[in-house]
Amino acid sequence: MLHSSRKPPLSRKEAEEIAIRALSFLAGDPERISRFMALSGMDPADIAENASSAFFQTALLEHLLSDETLLLTFCGNENIAPELIAPAHHILGG
Repeated sequence: MLHSSRKPPLSRKEAEEIAIRALSFLAGDPERISRFMALSGMDPADIAENASSAFFQTALLEHLLSDETLLLTFCGNENIAPELIAPAHHILGG
């Protein structure tokens, strides 16, 4: 039997937590949140209404994944390994 030193995959709760932290990160900077709203077509009311939906959380993580500089800034600020974002995106969108 082969033994793996890998950590278990993220739980759904952990993926949701990453997405909520991503929202907080984007909302903390007017330029970042404005860009997200412009690209997603959402306004502040839409964001407030949909913050807990898996579809919205997937969109947040997709937004981070589409911009490497933004992704790395988020991960550095939040002390999250960048390689966790894609699996979190998959869990929420799966």
